[in-house]
Amino acid sequence: MKNKRQGNPFFRNTVAQTAGRLLYLLTRVGLPPLILHYVSLEEYGLWATCFLLISYVSMGAFGVSNVYIRYVAEYNAKDRHESISGLVSTGLLLTFTFSAIALSGVWLAMPWLLQGFKVAPHLQHTAQVLILGTLATMLLDMTLGAFAYILHGLQKIAQQTLVWIISFLLETALIVTLLLLHYGIESLLWAFFARYIFSTFVYIALCYRAIPDLRISLRLVNRDFLGTFLKYGGILQLSGLLGVAMYSIERVLAGYLSGLAAIAILDLGQKFPVMASQVFSSMNASFLPAITEAHHLGKREDIQKLYTQGLRYLNLLNGLAMGFLAPFAAWLIIAWIGKNTAMNLADTMKVMVCACAGYQLHVLTGPLSAYYQGINQPARTFGYIGWQVVFVIAGLVTVWRYSTFDIVTIALLVMVARILSALVYLLVGNYRLQLKLWRFVRSVLLPGMMPYLFGYGLMAAIGPWINLLAPNRWLLIIILGATGVFYVLLTTGFFYVFMCGEEEQGQIRQKLNRRET
Repeated sequence: MKNKRQGNPFFRNTVAQTAGRLLYLLTRVGLPPLILHYVSLEEYGLWATCFLLISYVSMGAFGVSNVYIRYVAEYNAKDRHESISGLVSTGLLLTFTFSAIALSGVWLAMPWLLQGFKVAPHLQHTAQVLILGTLATMLLDMTLGAFAYILHGLQKIAQQTLVWIISFLLETALIVTLLLLHYGIESLLWAFFARYIFSTFVYIALCYRAIPDLRISLRLVNRDFLGTFLKYGGILQLSGLLGVAMYSIERVLAGYLSGLAAIAILDLGQKFPVMASQVFSSMNASFLPAITEAHHLGKREDIQKLYTQGLRYLNLLNGLAMGFLAPFAAWLIIAWIGKNTAMNLADTMKVMVCACAGYQLHVLTGPLSAYYQGINQPARTFGYIGWQVVFVIAGLVTVWRYSTFDIVTIALLVMVARILSALVYLLVGNYRLQLKLWRFVRSVLLPGMMPYLFGYGLMAAIGPWINLLAPNRWLLIIILGATGVFYVLLTTGFFYVFMCGEEEQGQIRQKLNRRET
């Protein structure tokens, strides 16, 4: 009975998170054209800069969140709910302390930040409000977000995802309403704040419902739990900080070289690839608690099967998205933003193409990192970041010696670094998991590469005819929709018929039939 119960939560959790991320993608894609109608490109770049800053600060609790997920899963498997109370009490004390220090530090560093990001004098007051407001909101979520991580550790991810969906839909509705009421760029801040206040209270209620004897008290804080956060969480903390630095390195370089407008171009150009990768990378959240429980129960074969199948479908789904985004980048940008904007459309399109393959390989490292964390070897996650640092530095030196820096060059450099570092990290991890190279290439890499052939093939076939037609923006949206549906059916049909064995075809049919009933 234990095995049966173990498989169902993982599948249900991954489906719920993928569906939630897809809906999130639709709302995030629809907002920028409306936002740019009411605010300037420079103000939009300022909002993007706020999230660049808080991404670094919020990573101060990256290790803490993974401690919650990993050890709540272990303690729940052992029915040690009193240990969960002690763990959470200790974690809340740490994150409250960190949040107070971080907010004070950013406030003191504000003049340097405004100068470093070349914020115009007339935007400096707005910048201070946005930066401190978004940071305070994120720190609040980072601290009380412990209750969301408890739900992850309990493998109630589908439940947590439902709350998250309602919260970002609330945020979207508030953004639209406040923009229409001419509150300007601060509309995004107030909606952002409302979203996290709502979700925090609901997560707390759900946690006490799942664990009625959960207690939060300073008396439960002890050195053992503190040592867990400092040792296990500290390793992941450093890895996470380096990961965020490498994840956003192109924006830092572009902002330093060209200012807020360059950051805005990168944000808009990467919007589709980033959001598409986040839709399917949400599957990774289900790996850590599942692998932790399987490792605790000594089910190594289950871990290997979960890892291999997870990588296969993760790469297929990401390839399905990126294989359409890359060849149709020009049409997508025009249909999304339009031609009458102040930004450089050509550079934005090139940034999108560069981002696709890099983010696809980046997402594939998630299951392996979850495996290392689940078996209590978090230091091995440094492998991916270490190789990425090496390749980025090598690329920077090469560009400095033989070329010049611009937005597209930076995007291309980081794309190559992500691809190479992810492949090295995965190959080393596969060796430890005894996953043979040919099986990895055939089962994982080829399904993710195949969609690009269909995407570029379709573009080559219909591109000249559509360009002769010179469609307006709305007709182009219809063409993209019809082409996308045909592309998905063609690609998934080819995968099912030619890349799946009879057993896998049967499993797919069984899953589809179960969803229909």
